Amino acid sequence: MSAVDEIRTTKDRRRARRRTAMRALRPGRTPAGAGVAGALLVLGTALVGEMVSAFAGWPTGWSGLPGLLGLAWGEPLVALTGSLMVVSGTVLVLLAMVPGRPRLVPLEVSDDALVMGLSRTGLKRTLVAVVMTVPGVDLAFVRLRRGQIEVTVLTKGSRTGELLKEVGAVVGDRLAGLGVYGRNEVVVRLRRKNI
Repeated sequence: MSAVDEIRTTKDRRRARRRTAMRALRPGRTPAGAGVAGALLVLGTALVGEMVSAFAGWPTGWSGLPGLLGLAWGEPLVALTGSLMVVSGTVLVLLAMVPGRPRLVPLEVSDDALVMGLSRTGLKRTLVAVVMTVPGVDLAFVRLRRGQIEVTVLTKGSRTGELLKEVGAVVGDRLAGLGVYGRNEVVVRLRRKNI
């Protein structure tokens, strides 16, 4: 196997591990939510079916329901309620099928059977703590965006170029040490504090 093929397979393996980690860390929808959505959809469909039967003059299955509420099947409120139930049930069923957004940032591990993640808040706190160790940094803020980590540093000092490089290096080292997946571009912004 050539060196190029070996690098390519290593990259493919890393990509596959990242995909697996993202799938494993993505929260699923609860069965209770899917059950509520299904019940709403069934009830709404039954209500609309009863209305269509009443409008067409066919015998209805549970004609006592509108009588309990003091409404007739032909009233607009009944039609609107049934339509809203069908639409909301359909939307809820579709939402129950779509997985949620991952709340954890996947970390790189060498074992294929192991998936680890770090919460976004935990990653921010870790990066703020490591930036605060740089001499000259008075205050730091971290924002995580898609593919970008923005670090804002407040300082009273005058050595801006060196400070930007040091903060970027420290953040890059911490990300590499944690093994955070992805190509995260680190953007460091510097603001001066008024004395």
